[in-house]
Amino acid sequence: MSNKTIKRPSFGRLFPVFLVFAFLLPLPLSAHDFGLILNQNIGFEGTGNDTGSDYEAALIPRFSMLIDDYGDLFLSASLKVSYSNEEWSFIPELLRNEFSWAFGDTDLRVGRMIFSDPMGIAAAGLFDGIRISHHTMLGTFGGGLWYTGLLYKNRANISMTAGDAESMSEELDWSDFSNTYFASRRLMAALYWEHPSVAELFRLNVAFICQIDLNGRTNSYHNQYLIAHASLLHQDFIFELGGALETAQSVNGGSTDFYFGLAGGIGIHWLPPAPFHNMLSFTGLFTSGRAGSGSRSVFTPITTVSQGEILQGKISGLSILSLAYTARIYRTFSVALSASYFIRSDSETFMAYPLNGQPSDSYFLGTELFGRFIWNPVSDMSLNLGAGVFLPSMGDVAPNADTRWRVEMAATLALR
Repeated sequence: MSNKTIKRPSFGRLFPVFLVFAFLLPLPLSAHDFGLILNQNIGFEGTGNDTGSDYEAALIPRFSMLIDDYGDLFLSASLKVSYSNEEWSFIPELLRNEFSWAFGDTDLRVGRMIFSDPMGIAAAGLFDGIRISHHTMLGTFGGGLWYTGLLYKNRANISMTAGDAESMSEELDWSDFSNTYFASRRLMAALYWEHPSVAELFRLNVAFICQIDLNGRTNSYHNQYLIAHASLLHQDFIFELGGALETAQSVNGGSTDFYFGLAGGIGIHWLPPAPFHNMLSFTGLFTSGRAGSGSRSVFTPITTVSQGEILQGKISGLSILSLAYTARIYRTFSVALSASYFIRSDSETFMAYPLNGQPSDSYFLGTELFGRFIWNPVSDMSLNLGAGVFLPSMGDVAPNADTRWRVEMAATLALR
């Protein structure tokens, strides 16, 4: 365990929490719920002769209550201990902490909330701010304004610039907490429209998202996204189609460059006839790469959603084709199997494993195979076993690179 001193929160930092509860106590509370969730995860992985292990345990207290007939409060936090790269770390974190209130056909949410764009590739996760939605016969119209600089950096996972990536790689230092704990400071706004059944045929989600870099560095990155996603249910099939256009302004000192990036996704899901719930899915996710000339560039998300269980690649400059099968074979037992093929969109952006920084003019990275088995012996307990390999030999980028494998086991226990 690290020998660094862990500072206890002062009364001044806790006082706003007491104010919140003092304000809420006089309100009519129709129902409330308190619980604890204990997560544990241990993993073993290796590449060639290089092997390692990691461990993580998190205690997550949560509290929710109804306020009158229109309001809802949800509070949660995490106390996490982890072991990785032969070092122990302790991470406290506020998770979802959200107050919501309904005004007829309008919903208002304030606090730390979950938000995702229609495709889940540009912005997905927890954000601090305010969100309002209005439900009409023409669908749900809404908008939100959020700030990212108070989130834990590995939760927000923002790496839009080299400065963001450098900050992400720094270990948490309790003596320099404010500079090593918090995420990149960005202001994000969104306008969105959702319709559950356009012409009684398909579901449509459209969003316009923009973000402003508030880090104050010499190099900054501002951008906007227009994202749409449609899904159609037909008999035993679900069809999905989505697309995203990004426009960006990269500021370096006194000069500004303008770029645009593209992303697209397709999905075909089949629910085969069977005595149990199951689904066979084919999905494709495509993003643009750097062009030799012109303003087209890589698609850069605000929050990085890792692609692959083993490769863990950023979506920028990647395209993925996946075939997956999931089944709930028995009431307490489920299985998920997947095969994914990874392709570079250009020869410069993605340089991680299996290239490990070595240049290559080829594009096909290889195949990842992964399986997961989930057992729920009781409703409040889940046991999870996952294992897989990434095979560079099935690509031409680095066919002689070592195979990477990973085995992980997780247990979740909910206490009420």
